[in-house]
Amino acid sequence: MSNFKISFPNYFFIITLFFLIISPSNAQKSRVELLQLIQQKDLSLDKKGDYLCELSTYYKKIDTIKAYAYANQALKIAEQLNLKAKQAIAYESISDVARFLDNIPKQIKFADSSFLLATQSNNEEAMAYANYAIAYKYETIGDQEKYIYYMLKSLSYFEKHKIRYDKLVNGYENLGSVFSGKNDIKVYEKYTKKALQLSYESKNQIIIANALTSWALFLVSSAEHKTPVDLKLLHSAEIDFLKAIKIFETDKDKGNANLSYGRTCLNLTFLYLYHFFDTQKSKTVEYLKKTEEVCLKLNNPMQLMVMYGQQAQFYTNMNDISNIEKVLKKIEVYINKNKNLNPKYFGLLYKNYMDLAELKNDFPAYRKYFKLYDKAVEAMVDKENKAKEYNASIRFETEKKSQEIKLLTENLEFKKKINYLYVILLVLGFFSLMFMFRSYHFRQRSFIKTNLLLQKATDEANLLSKIKEEEAMIAMLESELSEKKLQIAIQEKKINEQQTIKLQKELMTNNLQLEKKNEVLKDIQNKLHFIKSEKSSEIKTISKTIDKSMEIDEEFELLKTSLENANPIFFSTLQEKASGTLTKLDFKYCGYIKLGMSTKEIANHMNIETQSMRMARYRIKQKLNLDREVDLDAYIETVQ
Repeated sequence: MSNFKISFPNYFFIITLFFLIISPSNAQKSRVELLQLIQQKDLSLDKKGDYLCELSTYYKKIDTIKAYAYANQALKIAEQLNLKAKQAIAYESISDVARFLDNIPKQIKFADSSFLLATQSNNEEAMAYANYAIAYKYETIGDQEKYIYYMLKSLSYFEKHKIRYDKLVNGYENLGSVFSGKNDIKVYEKYTKKALQLSYESKNQIIIANALTSWALFLVSSAEHKTPVDLKLLHSAEIDFLKAIKIFETDKDKGNANLSYGRTCLNLTFLYLYHFFDTQKSKTVEYLKKTEEVCLKLNNPMQLMVMYGQQAQFYTNMNDISNIEKVLKKIEVYINKNKNLNPKYFGLLYKNYMDLAELKNDFPAYRKYFKLYDKAVEAMVDKENKAKEYNASIRFETEKKSQEIKLLTENLEFKKKINYLYVILLVLGFFSLMFMFRSYHFRQRSFIKTNLLLQKATDEANLLSKIKEEEAMIAMLESELSEKKLQIAIQEKKINEQQTIKLQKELMTNNLQLEKKNEVLKDIQNKLHFIKSEKSSEIKTISKTIDKSMEIDEEFELLKTSLENANPIFFSTLQEKASGTLTKLDFKYCGYIKLGMSTKEIANHMNIETQSMRMARYRIKQKLNLDREVDLDAYIETVQ
């Protein structure tokens, strides 16, 4: 019996960290205060929109329909006022609701809308909210580096202006959890401590309780990284967990404390169960019951599964098989009522039933649950593969939209400059005409006052003056025409250069694909020569088919010639830099790198080990005489 081990706790710590990431802090004002504020008759529309966005943040974990309605109302107010900055902030709130509902397409769509409007408004506050939405967009599609970049940009504004402590604390907590996953304890501590400091600045008890929970989790992680485990840090974590629970219990009417309360109870129970079970068994039992009461009331699937996992681990520690079976029955009843749960929960349940059946030597039951476990694992793998495919497509679309937004921004800046130029030209033209008119009028008066006898000479002078003025106007118009022609020529040159670069990449891609195909065909053809079979005629037929496919080499040579015509100095520049030491295989690697492929992608494409690819890159750098600190990818990208 002592050899039996339940599987749920192994999954528990992952769930605990996940709750750290998805559990946002609340707005500084309570729901009642915000509802009262938006009812004020003298409240300005733009301020009402701000409060509606905060209400959306509050309601997203209580009533998502209301959360969306408040955010959408804020958007309509911003559109009514024709304020792009406020529209960007409202779209960030709508994107946040979509994120909470795991509606990835809408989350990304609204985040992009927020970023585009913020860029057009050129408003710092709007950009801070838009960067917050974009950060979570990149977190959703798995790009951690961009998530960290945009999150820090957003938080720097909120921290500078001392606003939205809910987003500040939540943001730094999430950044800490990212570096916890990377086992970077120092950075994890830095951001978690900052979240705690900012929570006290907010003077909001719920924000403080959430930050205390995150700090306690950091202390537990730090203690577990030491050998032996640092009990002093664990006791400090226990104290912070208890402080947070006390706040949740005494401040229930302020903020959205529900799921955060469950998260804190689960983590404190985890501490007692895994570190203080032998010394504080009564505390373990007390918080197991308390956690069950809180989680059943909240009815959150993930928290319930973690809670049942803790109970199963407790009875495992007590070697109480009958109660383990009761817990598993509870889990089975719950997940059968909730068919939309992740297949991993089903797999975990069936694995535990298999362990119990093995312990009881009940082999029919073991076979039964093994089949169910196998189906659950298959469903889980299928779901994960679909999620990966979807995330890959989303990542592609995101990068495409990012490029479009960047191009649109550049076009807007260019149009602004052109408009400024037109204004300057109009002003200069106006003053020039005024000067010419005054000069002409002055000369006319002088001619009239001088002498009537000089009228004929005056007329001739006036005629000459008019001719000069017209010539000046013609010269000025020709100058403007030349400037416009020059601008058009520059723009056409830029477009041609972009088309040339695109053609180069397409040609290089076709070149490398043809080389790879021919290598495979040659390999198959060589292997066919060594096959001895009675069906030699069929082998000859296959060989002829391969020979026919090999005729594509002529097309490949044409493509290569076209590539060299489009970019005549790329390969020659590399060969010259390497003093003629680059091989055909080296050129292949350089071509892949030029296309922007990573080391791992090139290795997979060439059917070689990643380490072999790294060695090849090192040899190419040596041949090119590049310094150690020079990045090979960056260098090849600069070669035209």
